[in-house]
Amino acid sequence: MNTRPSSDTQITLFLDSTCLLCNKTVQWILMNEKDHIIHFCRLNSEFANKTIPEEYKTIDTVILLKNGDFYIYLDAFIQIIPNLKWYCKFLYMLVLLPPLIRKIIYKFIARNRKKWFGETQDCWLPTSQWKNRWVE
Repeated sequence: MNTRPSSDTQITLFLDSTCLLCNKTVQWILMNEKDHIIHFCRLNSEFANKTIPEEYKTIDTVILLKNGDFYIYLDAFIQIIPNLKWYCKFLYMLVLLPPLIRKIIYKFIARNRKKWFGETQDCWLPTSQWKNRWVE
């Protein structure tokens, strides 16, 4: 596992490592990403603690760091869409939703995700081909 993303990569997705929905989302992104430049990091890691601004540390959300900017809620996923394969571009429809509606939908799913999808004690461990995409 990396200690930080390489200098040519400016995209890191911080996520709840005990959430099975989050773990499956990471696996889906890895399978559908076109350029293989997104890195992943546990929200409770040392790197996340040093990198994420204080105002985001108490929010129940994934956090995306892209080119020095932070994105939360569904906006984080919208920022990932350009890095996905062509057949995933339909997800751009999310931008048609007003930001407040996107936030409400995200918070509803986030509040119920562990009840609906379950949780685990350990983060999903990537295979050797993806191990260098994880940041500690």
